[in-house]
Amino acid sequence: MAVAPLHVRARVRHEPDRSYAVLVDGPEGEVLVGTTRRTGEVLTIAHEGAARVFAVAVGQIARSLDVAWPRPPYGRDGQWVRIVAVEDPSDVEEVEMLGVAGQVHWFGAESAWFVTVPGYGTGIYPGELLDFEAVISAEEEAALRAYTSGGADPS
Repeated sequence: MAVAPLHVRARVRHEPDRSYAVLVDGPEGEVLVGTTRRTGEVLTIAHEGAARVFAVAVGQIARSLDVAWPRPPYGRDGQWVRIVAVEDPSDVEEVEMLGVAGQVHWFGAESAWFVTVPGYGTGIYPGELLDFEAVISAEEEAALRAYTSGGADPS
């Protein structure tokens, strides 16, 4: 007798401390399988947690897992932020971005933020690398407005 392929649904819940709770829909309902402060760990937690919930090998989950990642409750499109951390501290180009101000827009397909930075362009950043309560100087604001409107850099 053939076994029906396993299809697993999981979701991410944004916690008040800006961490991520990973929940899997199991046979007994939704189950919290882990939490993390890093977006890069969410899929691993979901795969391993789903394997535990369904008592199967992680490999059986790999192709059958859908993760719903809603927009976080913090941040809004067009908001100005500051980059306060990087994924790879050994990457000179990433480290160069520390402290730089930019404008964000939610990019749901990547579960991250598009950040546009004058002179650098736009990159994808997980929320934990950004300060959403950043104080932006008048010069930074002018540069951001000019850059995002297609004008020349006012500096």
